[in-house]
Amino acid sequence: MLVKVCGVEAVNKKCVFEWIKRFRDGKENVKDEPRSGRPPTSTTPDNIERVRRMIADDRRLSLRRIAEELKISIDSVSNIIHEHLQKLKKNVHAFLTLSRSSNV
Repeated sequence: MLVKVCGVEAVNKKCVFEWIKRFRDGKENVKDEPRSGRPPTSTTPDNIERVRRMIADDRRLSLRRIAEELKISIDSVSNIIHEHLQKLKKNVHAFLTLSRSSNV
């Protein structure tokens, strides 16, 4: 129902259930509590901008190629692309499979 109303911007079901649990426990803030640990060093504004420019120049670059060039992990590149730049992977294979099966 949330997706119908809010579209793809809707929060997922797991997140909603987590919020319900927090509200039942008396918490009214939906933001995550601060945690200890090493702060992210690869997802800096500079790296985000560099990834954005690389993708703008060549949309066919692989995660591995970007990671090697920026000397950061593939997971960090993926996080930058999907979380910070809001880019989605297009599933070309599924489209080709569907179009082939409809022609049969």
